[in-house]
This record gives sequence, structure tokens and C-alpha cells, in this order.
Amino acid sequence: MPMQHFNTLNDLILFAYSESVDPKANDYYKVINANQKLSSEFKAILKVKNYLSILKVGPSESVIKNIMNYSKALSVGRTKSAGEFSLMLN
Repeated sequence: MPMQHFNTLNDLILFAYSESVDPKANDYYKVINANQKLSSEFKAILKVKNYLSILKVGPSESVIKNIMNYSKALSVGRTKSAGEFSLMLN
């Protein structure tokens, strides 16, 4: 299998996300560490990867609270003559 060539930033990003399962990871690290620009870019990618892994993805507590309060206050009803209606209860 030929040695990985890091021609684009995408190549480095893909390696950063697959390095733990790549059997040739040590060889790739040697290529990266031998090139100052690659090494610098790879370190920046790892910092971003680490930052993204600690980010909380999802709605904030206040958004969840607002949705839950809205659902508690909303009442939807149906009449024979007027059809469906909704009321905001206080």
C-alpha cells in the first residue's frame, strides 16, 4: 500500500479523524512531522477537533424551558362548526 500523501487540508482532516484505527498511523506521523507546514496544520486541526468534541451540541436549557412552558400553556381544541382552534392559557 503506498504512503499517504497529504495534498489537501481535507487529507489531513480525514487522517485526524481516522488516525486511531489506521494501521499505518505511525508512518503518516513521520511524514507530517518531517514537514513543518503539515505539522503546523495538523496541530491546528487537532485543536479544532478537540474543541468540537467538548462542545455541547443541542438546545440550551433556556430554549428547552421555553418550549416546555409553551407546550404547557397551549391548548388545542376542536368544534363541530368552527373546526380546530388553539388557546394560550395563562
